[in-house]
Amino acid sequence: MPIRVLVYGKLGDGAAYAALNQVRALIRDMRIEATAQIITDEAQLRMNGIDTPPAVSVDGLMVSNGWVPSRGELTSALQQRQQAINASHITERM
Repeated sequence: MPIRVLVYGKLGDGAAYAALNQVRALIRDMRIEATAQIITDEAQLRMNGIDTPPAVSVDGLMVSNGWVPSRGELTSALQQRQQAINASHITERM
């Protein structure tokens, strides 16, 4: 199952689209199985507690809310999630 990265932002928000492009580049660079999409629906933003976009979540865990995370923050979040997935696959095989 791929990692799911959601970038929350308002329609036309340059910072949110910059974050999305950064996430997509990291996914390619890290060669991990992941998807990235942007959510601009105001109701979805409110439902997820996003008051000040942009925001980024990795498999439901908020990485940033109100700022574009750095490349290092995103890399760390993706690596941690990938390690958790790998560990769960090892446990399942035993």
